[in-house]
Amino acid sequence: MAIAITLKAYFDHEKIHYDTIEHRKALTLFDSSRSAHLPAAKVAKAVVLQSDQGDYLMAALPANNRLSLTDVNNLTGKHYHLVNEQDLLQLFPDCSQGAIPAMGKPYRMEMLLDDSLLTAENVYIESGDHKNLLKLSHQEYKQLVAQMPHGNIRGANIGAPRFWERSGRKWEI
Repeated sequence: MAIAITLKAYFDHEKIHYDTIEHRKALTLFDSSRSAHLPAAKVAKAVVLQSDQGDYLMAALPANNRLSLTDVNNLTGKHYHLVNEQDLLQLFPDCSQGAIPAMGKPYRMEMLLDDSLLTAENVYIESGDHKNLLKLSHQEYKQLVAQMPHGNIRGANIGAPRFWERSGRKWEI
């Protein structure tokens, strides 16, 4: 599968152009970005949450960051927790486990975006499998998320910068 059926139908309906980027099989989105030689800061990952009232929310943020639940709760005024894997399989039946596209609307789910994704030249999202990413231009992505709430929901970095922090060396980026 190159793209989940639900996501493809949504993009076709909205007349959204995307490019498919193949990469070696990777189990995490961070590894997918590395495999595809893409900056993880431009690869949007989906973290699915559920409120105490039972509402679902998809948080979209760069693949190289953890989600700050504190910031999500402060921005929304609700208390959210992570959704378990069993529920994810039911919510995203046409996606491989752990390969959820960072696009809530096709799955009838509210979204909260990290501000950094709104300024990226291109945004890359999971296609629904572990071997493909979808490239959306800034204009196409912005069209899809124009009315969605956003804010700074990034927590700690994932990957190499954490090693640099522990090493005590000062790295210029």
